[in-house]
Amino acid sequence: MTCPTLPLKPFEALPSLTDFSAGKFDLNWNYLRYPSQENFSLSSRKGFLRLKGSEQTIEDRKSPTFIGRRVQDLSFTASTQMEFNPSNANEEAGFILLNNGAHFDILIKRSGGKRVAVASLRFGNVVHESDAVILKPGPVKLIIKGERSNFTFLCQQGSDQPKELIRAMARYLSSETVGGFTGVYVGMYATGNGKASNAFADYDWFEYKKDE
Repeated sequence: MTCPTLPLKPFEALPSLTDFSAGKFDLNWNYLRYPSQENFSLSSRKGFLRLKGSEQTIEDRKSPTFIGRRVQDLSFTASTQMEFNPSNANEEAGFILLNNGAHFDILIKRSGGKRVAVASLRFGNVVHESDAVILKPGPVKLIIKGERSNFTFLCQQGSDQPKELIRAMARYLSSETVGGFTGVYVGMYATGNGKASNAFADYDWFEYKKDE
């Protein structure tokens, strides 16, 4: 059928950097199921997103502490800078790729009395973890790179070179493999793994860039 169309109005391109200073989320940010609002705050610390881990994990059907946006490109770099100093072994927070319950994470937690970063790949009940990287005091930059057929997970502090934690094949998180209808999300996540967390995770900024 040939007929006149309505005037075109393209959507504005999403900003690559979110610094959490606006005090609200744009519509491209989504929660997982119905959120427990007391675990999310843009006002507790000005210019930061604060997450409080509940007893819920991503696998639970209630309301885990997660907020993210869709991955839109085969080649991309997503990064965030966070401050998180857990005092208990059950407390974890970090950066996550998620699709239909399967998820690949960079988590900061406490292990052996030290604060560490570790990458975790979860498929149902199967979990594979990278070697832990011992962290110095201070903020930590977490980086996830999509490289068409692979995801690479890195962490960085200050002017140090980024440390690669693990590399995984992207097809294991694809909808063709794990099902679902949303596609892959990237976002921030905190959990107390069965208990409410006493530690807050503060995220200074989030950046998503398409790579050529």
